[in-house]
Amino acid sequence: MTHELDTLINRYGTDSLKWDYMEKWLGVAKGDALPSWVSDWDFKAPSFITQPLKERIDHGVFGYSERSDEYFSSVIDWWATRHQVDLRKEYFHTTPGSMPAIAMLIESWSNVGDQVLVLSPVYHAFYRTIEHTNRQLVVSALNNEDGYYTIDFEQLETKLKSGVKIMLFCNPHNPGGRVWTQTEVLRVCELCHQYSTYLIVDEIWADIVFSGYKFYSCLRVAPVLQSQMAVCIAGTKTFGLPSLRLTNTMIPNQQEAKALKSKLLAYGIDVYSALSLIANQSAYRNGHLWLEDTLKYLENNNQLLFDFVETNLTRVSYRKQESTYLAWLDCRLLGLSDDELETQIHKAGVIPTMGHSFGDQGRGFIRLNLGCPASVLNQKLSRLHRVFI
Repeated sequence: MTHELDTLINRYGTDSLKWDYMEKWLGVAKGDALPSWVSDWDFKAPSFITQPLKERIDHGVFGYSERSDEYFSSVIDWWATRHQVDLRKEYFHTTPGSMPAIAMLIESWSNVGDQVLVLSPVYHAFYRTIEHTNRQLVVSALNNEDGYYTIDFEQLETKLKSGVKIMLFCNPHNPGGRVWTQTEVLRVCELCHQYSTYLIVDEIWADIVFSGYKFYSCLRVAPVLQSQMAVCIAGTKTFGLPSLRLTNTMIPNQQEAKALKSKLLAYGIDVYSALSLIANQSAYRNGHLWLEDTLKYLENNNQLLFDFVETNLTRVSYRKQESTYLAWLDCRLLGLSDDELETQIHKAGVIPTMGHSFGDQGRGFIRLNLGCPASVLNQKLSRLHRVFI
């Protein structure tokens, strides 16, 4: 039976970073390559998003816009329903993306040369932002138990004791796909509170969680530990809206929020894209059933990859993701260097994100985007088979 998400959408010629700019960023000519490196999906946005956008465009006036009460309530209601989190209007600090918010928070809550900690492997933009804000990177390596990542809390506590000013926490985890348990999330919050470390949490994957797993927000499990906490949430991954550039950063402690508010005013981030607000508001209001259906499709892709690896790729290991549509494949048994692995995969016509970009703990891995029609995923797997047999 054909699913709506089986539809092939030609993204070439739309200024797509993933499809049109492989050569500029990766040195890979387009040809018939299948890009799998950027974490956006290749599905068309649903009509409950596109129709309000069309109506707003037809209106024809695009003056400065502000967030309406309905916008705030759409986000608040979504998080209350899906994640049992009590958000309040005064928590909201809206920015064009998560990384601008994280960079401004690092600048607001620390000084040049201060230590900022990450759990590695982790989203590569964290490293870039720490470097370009002139902070000192501190790495606490995750435990990898046959593809299942856990936090080494003894190591983490030792690092926090050394004077770490800020911890960046990815919940759920990119690239490993873990949905951290309530116990794990609470322990991270407790340690940061104990050692007076600011905690900045990226929770933009919160809605892409597969059956059998439960997402726990830092805003839910540790309400008394929120004095030095900021949490980034967005519809970016949930609804496929990254180019509309809208993130809400939640800061419960209004005293600690003052520094970020000052940054937002200094950089002129106090008005918002009308189209971004409309798309997100409509998505949060109307997207529940659509998301459930989309999650089933993504979970089927997850299973498709797992079955293929188990049957055909004996020197590659894959533990099914608990969250995200980004598969984390362990290719270390192939015995190839990162450069050799990249060359071989590119020759096969698949363009993943190479694991070393997520830190030294990612060497020998690749991250593969599953957010595509199943027929395209099958093409990717067929091509990878040529490399991995």
